[in-house]
Amino acid sequence: MVVKLLKKLVRGKKDAVRIKKKAKKKTTKKKTKAIDATGKQLVIVESPAKAKSLRSYLGEDYEIIATFGHIRDLPTQRLAVDVENGFKPTYSIPVSARKTVANLKKKAKKYKTIMLAADPDREGEAICWHVSRILDDGNKEFKRLRFNAVTRSVIEQAVQHPGTIDMDLVDAQQARRVMDRLVGYRISSFLRRNSCGGQSAGRVQTAALRIVQQRENAIQNFIPKEYWKITSEFGQDDVKFTAELVKIKGKQVCRPDKPPANEEETKAVITALSDTAREFTVTGLATSISKRQPPPPFITSSLQQSASNKLSYPPSRTMNYAQKLYEGFEIDGELTGLITYMRTDSVRMSPEAVTACRRHLESVFGSDTVSDKPRRYRSSKGSQDAHECIRPTDINLTPDSLSGIITKEQLSLYTLIWKRFAATQMKDAEVQKTVVTVTSDEYEFTSEGEKLVASGFALLDPYFVKVKSELPVINKGSVIMLDLKSMQNFTKPPARFKEAMLVAEMKKLGIGRPSTYVSTIATLKKRSYVEKEGKHLYPTKLGMQTADILIELFPHLFELSFTASVEELLDEIADGSRTYVDVLQNIYDPLLASLEMAAVDIEVIKKKMVEELDETCPECGADLIIKYGKTGEFISCTAFPKCRYTRSVKPEEVVDRNCPSCGSQLRIKSGKNGRFLGCSAYPDCRHTEPVPIGMPCPEENCKGELVEKRNRKKRIFYGCNLYPECKFSTWNVPIDTECPRCGFPILEKRKTGIFCPRCKKQIKNS
Repeated sequence: MVVKLLKKLVRGKKDAVRIKKKAKKKTTKKKTKAIDATGKQLVIVESPAKAKSLRSYLGEDYEIIATFGHIRDLPTQRLAVDVENGFKPTYSIPVSARKTVANLKKKAKKYKTIMLAADPDREGEAICWHVSRILDDGNKEFKRLRFNAVTRSVIEQAVQHPGTIDMDLVDAQQARRVMDRLVGYRISSFLRRNSCGGQSAGRVQTAALRIVQQRENAIQNFIPKEYWKITSEFGQDDVKFTAELVKIKGKQVCRPDKPPANEEETKAVITALSDTAREFTVTGLATSISKRQPPPPFITSSLQQSASNKLSYPPSRTMNYAQKLYEGFEIDGELTGLITYMRTDSVRMSPEAVTACRRHLESVFGSDTVSDKPRRYRSSKGSQDAHECIRPTDINLTPDSLSGIITKEQLSLYTLIWKRFAATQMKDAEVQKTVVTVTSDEYEFTSEGEKLVASGFALLDPYFVKVKSELPVINKGSVIMLDLKSMQNFTKPPARFKEAMLVAEMKKLGIGRPSTYVSTIATLKKRSYVEKEGKHLYPTKLGMQTADILIELFPHLFELSFTASVEELLDEIADGSRTYVDVLQNIYDPLLASLEMAAVDIEVIKKKMVEELDETCPECGADLIIKYGKTGEFISCTAFPKCRYTRSVKPEEVVDRNCPSCGSQLRIKSGKNGRFLGCSAYPDCRHTEPVPIGMPCPEENCKGELVEKRNRKKRIFYGCNLYPECKFSTWNVPIDTECPRCGFPILEKRKTGIFCPRCKKQIKNS
């Protein structure tokens, strides 16, 4: 009986403990709900830098985390598009994003309301939609925050007036992604199946490659034309000026396709003009005033081109600096974005920004420097006009006020943007042009000069307005010929593209969008279709052949006009006038038709792709040919795949070193990761090692030597071959010269000159 009572008592205590635990759990749940109810909200952005800026504006009532870009995409190993059921894509979470997604899910559990604040474009809208699909458990509310600049007032305004995800923009982004997958996947796999080497295709990538190829063809096929220029120095009293022969008997001369066309004809003209009895007279003095308007504010392509021309920044570097300026810096104790969103093709300016700009100009330069009316610009045809132009968020943040706050390179880019925007609201510049005409019978010379008579917007920067040299004061009447000269000239071929020039051409032709320019050029370089020599892009032999094959097999798909029309179709999805399925069907039908036609033509194309050699295979006796792969051209056996003999087209460089494994001679070879030392007895011996550069390791007491290496991103660096025992390495090219300051055994070559890696002193300028 006592035992039963004790058992009941214990059970009662356990029940009491259980009840207390349940009550505690309920209380905790109520507290969590209370936190959410008080306004605590989760904000998700795509960039850690932007998250930092938003935290400083929104305070503790908001938790802000970043996705680090896209968190869902089409898988790489399969098509993942159901073309039979409305082109439905199947997304997966990349390995690199799994940790981020797990953190997002963990954070999102305790929130009812989630604000999505990725960039205000198609890619940003798609990121927001993917996040909402992953985090939606049926009880969450998603709000879309859109802002064109990262400043307190703009962010607070966006939070007070949130919107919803724009599914038209999402569909436009999905259509672009699916379209690129269909074109690239179908055509690239077709080329691989038919043994077309390492060629791959991309909707925008191949169009950009074709632009480079067409320019290279124009250069190679260019035939220079000879022409001669004849100039003379004339004197009038104490005044001297130079004029150029432009007409003989009223007909234009000294131009391409105009006489004199050779040295003999030129000498005849010179002889006639050198007649001592000939008199020359100033018969014309024409003066005119022309107005020059300020250029429109920057869009993505014009910013990249201006930064390339004036700062020598490649587009990727320009966009990297612009991204940092957009995300913000700490100014007066607060993180502030310095420019508006930098991926735009619109020159639209907000009325508030224009008004603030005009007030600033009036206070600094005076009201007489500001244009009579606010100046507006019209965006080009095909522009999305979703955002403003690229401009400073606050015109009062002058470049001088930011010196020391941002880096020198960032400040240079900000200065370009600030001046370009400020110039839009200043008066026109006025240029006075003077044309002097000197005649003698049937011969006519002219000389032109220019003078800036009203600075206008050039007050901000004299380089805004380029003028010719000013002429001295010349009067009508006789002049004396002092020095007659002739110069041979030849017409020049079109220039090869710089990266920014290629972007401008893509913009002009309607190929690609501001968000894809940099990645498209990066892909061309990554696939070795183009190479950069100095500042110019050269198509490789592989790139030229790839373009030829793709255009011959798929002429409709890779017509530049067709690629541009696809961009217009995507814009129509974004504005709701076309549907996702309709547009993709319009692309997929010609793709299938092109693949069917290509299957018929492929054998003819394959014959064009190989170059026969007067040489037989050392292993099986079959003929050898030159083929093309991912790393370029190579020699292969025609009996492939039965015989797999291959070798490089270039003869392998022999080094004075034997293989430590078999004793055979080592040779410098090339592979997908660059140069390396390989055994000449390959494939029987597979020994490899890095290429030495002929210099001992500079570290004291180290008996190693410096070798050429590559990191995971295939960037070349130089390090000791005894790594990890010796960890000396440098990104710069070593020079076998002792430092005159500290005695370190080597120096290194950088862009700006020769430096010592130990004392960091510059030894010589570049």
